Amino acid sequence: MSNRNATLNDQTLMERLKKGDEVAFAVLYDRYWSVLFQQARRLLQDEDEIRDVLQDTFTTLWEKANAIEPAVSLSAYLHALVRNRILNLLLRSKVKDRYLASLAHFSKQLELPADYAIREKQMAQRIDEELGRLPEKMRAVFELSRKQSLSYHEIADRLHISQNTVKKQISNAIRQLRLKLHIFLLFFLFVLHKVALILS
Repeated sequence: MSNRNATLNDQTLMERLKKGDEVAFAVLYDRYWSVLFQQARRLLQDEDEIRDVLQDTFTTLWEKANAIEPAVSLSAYLHALVRNRILNLLLRSKVKDRYLASLAHFSKQLELPADYAIREKQMAQRIDEELGRLPEKMRAVFELSRKQSLSYHEIADRLHISQNTVKKQISNAIRQLRLKLHIFLLFFLFVLHKVALILS
């Protein structure tokens, strides 16, 4: 990669990326990987999860480059993608408890106000409440998948239903949780991110 390419501004690189320029993509990848990694690390403790989030973010950038308006700040766009990917992790019961523990640890390190612990408890309670509101069969399938890590085949055998039904129930559960929790969790993550930036 030439030094000349590395000095090009985001707008120029995006114009080239929209034409399928892999060099432009590589420059943007190198330019933003580290800062996005640090952003994700404020909320995620697992580096494998962080890398998955970032890989998904840059894959989206490559695939949807043509849909990004020229007036949109690339930096803001990428940071928003990372926040949304982390939000989606919260909606997966399989990582919920570990993720909330990470948030608690992070909050303690930053010496956040006492009422922040209350907000964390409210978030955990809200997630559990929404899980409890799922239809009985859907909740049973979802919890077997996310909490016990059973495969579609194992769940189908245990509940005497088809694998296709298992897949559909899990998909519907995730969609319902995402719709009901999106605004609540996004606000929580946004506030926590802002506090981290102030205290960093």
